[in-house]
Amino acid sequence: MAACGVAHAQPPADPVPSLGAVFKEVPRDLWKFVSWDTAMVLGGGGGAALVGHIWDDDLADEVKSAGQFNAAMEPGHTYGAFTFQCALGIGMYATGWLADKGKLARVGGDIMRAQLLGQAYAQALKFTVGRERPDGSNDQSFPSGHAASAFATATVLQRHYGWKAGVPATVVAGYVATARVHDNKHYLSDVIFGGAIGVAAQRTVMLRGGRYGFAVSAVPLPGGGQLSVSVRPR
Repeated sequence: MAACGVAHAQPPADPVPSLGAVFKEVPRDLWKFVSWDTAMVLGGGGGAALVGHIWDDDLADEVKSAGQFNAAMEPGHTYGAFTFQCALGIGMYATGWLADKGKLARVGGDIMRAQLLGQAYAQALKFTVGRERPDGSNDQSFPSGHAASAFATATVLQRHYGWKAGVPATVVAGYVATARVHDNKHYLSDVIFGGAIGVAAQRTVMLRGGRYGFAVSAVPLPGGGQLSVSVRPR
C-alpha cells in the first residue's frame, strides 16, 4: 500500500501585522496609558522638569542673544514634527509589508501607535496648562510635542534593535529638544517633560500588550493539507 504524503504550507517565520491589527490597539493604548508605570515615568520626568524650570528664564534670555547656531538647529524642527515621525513609521511599515519583513513592519506600527498616543496626551496638556511660549507666539508651550515625538521614536527603536539604534536615535531626540529651546519655542522644562511623555507612550505600546502574535490553524484538504496564519495583537 502506497503511503499518502501530506503537504503542509509553512507559516512565515516573522508574519507582518495588518494595519487593522496595528490601529485596533490605539483606543486601548489611550486607556492603558493611565497606569502606575506611566505615573513613575512622568513622575521622574516631572521632577526633572521642576529642576530644569530653575533655568528656564535664564536659558531663554541666553537663547535670544545666541543666533550663531540657527542654521545648525533648523533640521531639528522638521525631524521632531509629529507628521515627520508618523511618516517615518508609515514608511517602515510599508517597507516591511512590501518586503515581507515582519519585524520591520512591527517597528513601523509601534512608532505610529507611540506617536498617536504621545501626541494625544501632549496636546491635551498643552491646551489644559496654557503656558505661553518663550517667544510669545501662543500659549501652547508645555509640554513639547516635538520632544515627545522624537523620544517616542527613539525608545521604540531602542526596544526593538537595542542600543546600536537606540543611542543614535536618542542623540537625535536630544538634538530636537535642543533645537526647540534654541529656537525660543520652548523652555527647558517643556522639552524635559515632553520627552518623558514620549518614553511613557513607548512603554505603554510595547511593554503592556504592544506586541503582535499569530495563530496557526490546520485545514485538511484532499491529498494534503494547508496551514493558515492570522496575525493579531496581544
